[in-house]
Amino acid sequence: MKSLPSQRDRSRHLCHTAICGLTAALIIVFASGSLTGCIQEAATSSPERTVSLLMELLHDAQPETRRTAAESLGKIGDPTAVAALISLVTDRVPLVREAAVKAIGRLHPVATSEITASCISALEDPVESVRQAAAIALGDIEPPAELMTAVPALLSSADVGVRKAAAQALLQVDSTSWLPRLAAGLRDADPEVRQGLIAALGEWGGSMAVPWLKDRFVRDLSPAVRVEAVYRLGKIGGSETKAALEAVLGKDTNQDVGRWARQAREELRSS
Repeated sequence: MKSLPSQRDRSRHLCHTAICGLTAALIIVFASGSLTGCIQEAATSSPERTVSLLMELLHDAQPETRRTAAESLGKIGDPTAVAALISLVTDRVPLVREAAVKAIGRLHPVATSEITASCISALEDPVESVRQAAAIALGDIEPPAELMTAVPALLSSADVGVRKAAAQALLQVDSTSWLPRLAAGLRDADPEVRQGLIAALGEWGGSMAVPWLKDRFVRDLSPAVRVEAVYRLGKIGGSETKAALEAVLGKDTNQDVGRWARQAREELRSS
């Protein structure tokens, strides 16, 4: 179950709709004195002028102004703003960093090495919301596997938050190249990391992931991990999965696990 799928082929009129929606935000920015000029000009600016003004505001002294400008650029959808947004990925204020990373993902730029590296670096941010935004942004821009090799290595980080973010990112992008590395991470002490890796294995591993999912379904101490495993097994299907579900059905004392196992079994029977 891949979360937050990328939106493709947005029509040009959405750009103009987003610009109209920015008027209120621009009024706040201009009223704060961050940039001189009349409000009427902001409301009637061309798309190009609006983007230019917002890019100037990315360097404003006020964090709230930088955050608002970054969010607005992400809504407008002009990919020329990406280079300027990258500079805010290391901003001193977490809310600004989060807004910048989210905006980069929303712009769906071509996944260059620079853009990908900036999002990967945000996976190690000390703030959880920034890490989550980075994982989602990587899913939005869909970098090729050769630019994502640093992400599986983050599963060995001493920071559990970084490991969670890495697992989430690997769910968002095609991770078929790193299935053994994901499986090795199933020994992680944190159940949320294991659950994230189970989801990624189920999403990208297909039948190759079945033995790993079965093992977690039977042995993992976390009910949430077992639920994720049985859910993913049900989605993969196949005779081996059916046999695995039948073998353990009724043995797991957790009600949620049992319910998901029964549901998966019924779906497999009807498929």
